[in-house]
Amino acid sequence: MTIDQSSLNEIKITPLLDTLRLENISDDEYFSQKFSNYISNSRLGLLKTKGAKAFFEGLKSQDYNPSFFFGSLLHQQVLQPEAYEIVDGVYTPTAKARLMALELYNSDGTTPTDDEIKIASYKIGYYKDKLTANRITELREKCNGFWRDRCLYEHKNPWKEGDKERIFIDEKTHGLLKCCLESLQKNSAIQKLLHPEGLVEPPYTANEQTILLDVKVEVPEHEPKVFKLKSKVDNFTIDKENNSIIVNDLKTTSRLAKEFNPDFFSYQRELGMYSFMLKLCGEKFFDLNNPKIAGNFLVVSTVPEFDTLVYPMTKKLYKQGFEEFKYLLKVVAYLNIVKDYEF
Repeated sequence: MTIDQSSLNEIKITPLLDTLRLENISDDEYFSQKFSNYISNSRLGLLKTKGAKAFFEGLKSQDYNPSFFFGSLLHQQVLQPEAYEIVDGVYTPTAKARLMALELYNSDGTTPTDDEIKIASYKIGYYKDKLTANRITELREKCNGFWRDRCLYEHKNPWKEGDKERIFIDEKTHGLLKCCLESLQKNSAIQKLLHPEGLVEPPYTANEQTILLDVKVEVPEHEPKVFKLKSKVDNFTIDKENNSIIVNDLKTTSRLAKEFNPDFFSYQRELGMYSFMLKLCGEKFFDLNNPKIAGNFLVVSTVPEFDTLVYPMTKKLYKQGFEEFKYLLKVVAYLNIVKDYEF
């Protein structure tokens, strides 16, 4: 759909600061129905890459993506190690068979029936109507070792209230994760950003925090409307001593780290949106006065030698990212208010 740029230029967006919230919200809640009408960077990405229909339908469950799966594991272990534990020595099958193994696991040691496997196949998207008797047999062969080993492990190590959430993964992914974590740990520049120190007063630093904000959108000749924004920020530091904010985003790449290019996935829009919302948080909750903003991508390669680097956001990238964020948000407003697209 073509939209005249002059129509977008007339749209005014105003943050409603009394709605601004900085909270620790779990991933399950963040992606739940409760926040489904909020606009995130990922959802704006749908608008850019797949169009209006995809945006207004919203983010839906995706097919298994090994890159997303591994990225989530890495985030948990780097940014939330106090909450998640990768279980060593109890390995799942790979890909969607892993999801089936987890879905069908019974803590009492019993194995699932064929009917239970068929029901799970629809939920997981594992062959669905193509789940033949041979494929059920093959799945059992893939899962039996995990079901047995997990049952024995949990019998010896019963979970207690307050324990970390246990994550079970396949052996190959376990080895890859270990290599990436070791490489990140050895990079002193990355560790300094994740664990900063102040001269006198320790800076405030946080991982996986959610920012919620309503914005008022005004389109000429239409009633003003409120849109809800949400962001989940990997890592940020509020430094009162220097009146500054540093926002860091952890990224994996299947190429060499030195070949990382934020333009490829419009990552600069992500940090542009995060920085805009974090600046408002810094002023409202930490008494900063027009703080300086700096952003970095903390990059680790998932191929040998698992190299790492800090890729800083430049002024050019910040300008590109923030302008694209504003542009897409105005497109959403135009489509919703003028063209009657419904969330």
